Amino acid sequence: MTLEEARQIIVDSINYAAYKETDSSLHDSDKNRLFGSEHYRSGREVVRPNPWAESDFEEKMTMLLRWANKLNRSNPAFAEAQSLLEGEGSVIGRVIRCSKASTSGR
Repeated sequence: MTLEEARQIIVDSINYAAYKETDSSLHDSDKNRLFGSEHYRSGREVVRPNPWAESDFEEKMTMLLRWANKLNRSNPAFAEAQSLLEGEGSVIGRVIRCSKASTSGR
């Protein structure tokens, strides 16, 4: 699995968890921030305020990643993607580390 494929898996899983749990999927800008580059351009019209873009973005993404982990617990590709990205200094790397730290502290 490439790093780009790993990013895609994590971002798509976080987006799915956001929609499933809150009925508010991530905007393209949120996905691009997680992905680390301009990757998503859906052209979708934004009709509601973005609940994810506020100042505690990484904390919100960590919560969504915890939900995504529950939804993907039997998906080995999801676990592999997190392992590949966990050591990065990127937003997605920090979110993965924070999610793992918060679940291991339980």
